Amino acid sequence: MKFKSLNGVYLMNSVYGLAGSFVGIFIPIYFLSRHLSVTDVFLFYLIYSIGTLVSFFFTNEIVQLIGLRNTALIGYPVLFLYYFLVYTINKYGIPIYIIALVNALRISLYWFPLHIWITNISNEESMGNDVGKFFAFPKALKIFAPVIAGFIAVFLGFKDLFIVAGIIYFISALPLLFLPEFSYKSRLKINKIIELFKGYRQYFWADAIENLREDAEGIVWPVFVYLSFKSILSIGYIGTLGAIGAALFMFFVGKFSDRANRQKIMMSGAVIIAILWVIRFFVITRVAFYATTLSVGFFEALILVPLNSVVYKTAKNEGGPQFILFRELAVVVGRTVLYVAAILLAFDVKYVFILPALAGFYFIHLSRKKIGTKLYAG
Repeated sequence: MKFKSLNGVYLMNSVYGLAGSFVGIFIPIYFLSRHLSVTDVFLFYLIYSIGTLVSFFFTNEIVQLIGLRNTALIGYPVLFLYYFLVYTINKYGIPIYIIALVNALRISLYWFPLHIWITNISNEESMGNDVGKFFAFPKALKIFAPVIAGFIAVFLGFKDLFIVAGIIYFISALPLLFLPEFSYKSRLKINKIIELFKGYRQYFWADAIENLREDAEGIVWPVFVYLSFKSILSIGYIGTLGAIGAALFMFFVGKFSDRANRQKIMMSGAVIIAILWVIRFFVITRVAFYATTLSVGFFEALILVPLNSVVYKTAKNEGGPQFILFRELAVVVGRTVLYVAAILLAFDVKYVFILPALAGFYFIHLSRKKIGTKLYAG
């Protein structure tokens, strides 16, 4: 029986996100525990980010040959290969850039089909609600996963942590069998990408800045917390606190954003989160670290849900695959700026906080405009 709504996408992404919450936040910590330098860790994510853009173009061609479902399915062997390479990084001496590129491929094989499903199945009138659920369900499901994972890593070891995550990842593939198939032909046209950039410049920079902020929160912040306290359990705690804040607020923001002014919602979130990054530059106690993590979990929904509603709504109007590829370009620009800065400032990670703080204040300027509105006609 096929899923006739987004429920199948919600289910797959929630279980997939649950698996990722057991290991994702701990990957940079695992690298550090295996004697990689902070610079190496940020270099890994820089290569991964750029590689993801290239992989998205490759995945676009694969989807047109074998379909969405089969593309997503072949992503699972690549996923398991990636975690095997991560776990055995010291044993086989695989260069970190190879592992990063494998990670980029597995991400594109999962997320590109997922973007197409959301674009095709979701309703334009309830896009905010649909996107809110898409992000909130995984957050709700994985609230306690990071702290549980922290205890597994400390008391049983990373091997058992990877095994647990692998089992959950396998389960997440089952809903794929019931998702509808979509066929399309969409060759990459550079002129189309240029046209989209000219028409959606404000959106492009908004999405670049938001992805800079997301990776600062998801990668740079956990690295800083670990370096500050040398505690794996602390990483589990911040992962859980962030999920609690996000899960509680995203359902509400999703419903509210369909009726309210999305620009004002995003501006409110940008103001608060920019201030929180400034505060983080001065905090020194664990309580303050945890409090700011919980706060960001709450207020990032004010940016994340409305902005991604714009993504899928515009993709419906402009042609899903082309706009998703254009959107990925914005993602890579934001992440590249972050990780280049992080590599240069690896001697004291705290100074990287200046970037998401400044980006947040610039986002305030962008959010005053109609980010999802085309700047020209024709």
